Amino acid sequence: MKHVILGNGPSGVIAAETLRKLDAQAEIVLVGDEPEPPYSRMAIPYLLMGNIGEQGTHLRKDPDHYASLRIRLVNARAEKLDTAAKKVKLANGETLPYDRLLVATGSHPVQPPVPGIDLPGVHTCWTLADARKIIALTKPGARVVQMGAGFIGCIIMEALAARGVKLTGWKWATAWCRA
Repeated sequence: MKHVILGNGPSGVIAAETLRKLDAQAEIVLVGDEPEPPYSRMAIPYLLMGNIGEQGTHLRKDPDHYASLRIRLVNARAEKLDTAAKKVKLANGETLPYDRLLVATGSHPVQPPVPGIDLPGVHTCWTLADARKIIALTKPGARVVQMGAGFIGCIIMEALAARGVKLTGWKWATAWCRA
């Protein structure tokens, strides 16, 4: 049985590990479109705080974890899905045949229709690449406006404040709903 899982976040990783427990002979491919090992976005605020390093965000700390379970990691973006032929075409040109496909790609950050939201210097805090950019830019005294004050947003605000930035928070969802 060939299993392809699109999305290497927590859901994809747990699915792959569960499939391995259920079928020792299955071919399992875990596809993620970022160049990092599978990691937890929930850990990014703690990376920003300096409480953990990048490896602390990884879902499995042992670098041989996936290989030892014979779970193949592929770093590429899915471009096309052919359900009739049971194939996924990846942006790197590879085609993955499958018997079973799981789409566990999760969500994406919401960017409100605010003029300037796409300008340089405006960043989401969603990926490790985003976190690296934010860490490089958030020096003591830097001015930061943060949009979003949910649970994770509040932890990010705490991390930014600890980095010594001049921080303004704006809960855009509330402001947007009132508009």
